[in-house]
Amino acid sequence: MALCKLLGQNSKVKLGIFTDVHGDLLSLQKVLTTLEKLGVDALICLGDLVVHGQRPNAVVDLVRTLQIPTVGGNHDHGALHYGRDPNLVFFNPKSELHTALTQPLLSAENQAFLADLPELIQPAPSVTGVHAGYRDRYALLYAPINVEHLFADAPTPITLCGHTHRTRMHRLDAGGMLQEVDPWQEQDDTWTGELNCAEYRYILNCGNTSQLLYDRLPSVCGVLDTAASTITWKRVF
Repeated sequence: MALCKLLGQNSKVKLGIFTDVHGDLLSLQKVLTTLEKLGVDALICLGDLVVHGQRPNAVVDLVRTLQIPTVGGNHDHGALHYGRDPNLVFFNPKSELHTALTQPLLSAENQAFLADLPELIQPAPSVTGVHAGYRDRYALLYAPINVEHLFADAPTPITLCGHTHRTRMHRLDAGGMLQEVDPWQEQDDTWTGELNCAEYRYILNCGNTSQLLYDRLPSVCGVLDTAASTITWKRVF
């Protein structure tokens, strides 16, 4: 697996963000349509293209065709290495079952694509995208220690991630004061927050694309506008 893919040195970008598709083609199509309408300059996918949904090849085919820079997620890795890697982690029995069912469905081309996904991507000088964490593809940000590790390991002021299926903004100031923001507490389907990288470091967790999982959360996509210094999260129905 490649360690990093750098998209370019342009510091001014309107970046469309999505993650955790999990084989849900219909939700992916809705999210991509939404991001196109929002006028993004580029796209990034934060991993977990496959497992759980029944259209893994169609999802990977679409991402490959559109040449969307994508980081490898834990389910992408699991679908490739199930039965061969003793260190795979499954959070519940259904996750393991769906991984086992997905593996034989994947075409040779899509297996090769998933195997080549990098562990991180830098779409702009101040931004890095990972699936879960820099040191652990399974790290859940529910645990404070994982948030600490991610901030400690981050090579840039802004880290984009997915994995937890919960949209959040974590903000850390120079004095070590940490704030966690749940954008959906405001009872709206669109939320925009200002970013000040001179005073804070950020973890921006997009949420999920798939609506096929047990939590049935709405799809979420994001727009990181580095020129305006804002992050916008949008629910997609």
